Amino acid sequence: MENLNKSALLVLHKYNSYANNLVLQTAAEMDETAFTGQSSPSHGSVQALLTHMLTTEFFFLARSEGKPVNPKSAPDKTLSLPEITAAFNQIADERLKYLNWVSEEKLLEIIDIPIGGQPFKLARWQLLTQSLLHSAHHRGELSIVMTGLGHPLPTLDAIIEFIHESGQNWPW
Repeated sequence: MENLNKSALLVLHKYNSYANNLVLQTAAEMDETAFTGQSSPSHGSVQALLTHMLTTEFFFLARSEGKPVNPKSAPDKTLSLPEITAAFNQIADERLKYLNWVSEEKLLEIIDIPIGGQPFKLARWQLLTQSLLHSAHHRGELSIVMTGLGHPLPTLDAIIEFIHESGQNWPW
């Protein structure tokens, strides 16, 4: 597999932040019952799934930065939507600062990371990529779950954001 360079990771980061914000805006329209009720096949509720996405983004970013984080020490508490939103914004800010700082050479460095109690060695760019793509995976699940709860997500296609960034108008 080829590696992702800093520029590609910055593009993925920007899209991830954009798409997460769309999900959080839609979640803000949900009542407490829909937000916390059993609906997600993987994590139980929209609230728990968003918390899972958040903690995963945090874990892989922290490990990329060389911070020792044990996923088993993560709080079991499910966060409120304002807490989730603030934390996603904080992680996005921290990831952007890190991506602006990190060199191409450092992105290739191998990091020790425990996953499921097993030690693995992965390049720093792979940890950052996992952080971003894991959330994309769960946004797909959230699209189905939230639509079933009467709160469909807007289209999350990256092309829409690319068109808006270039000053053009998306026709739909």
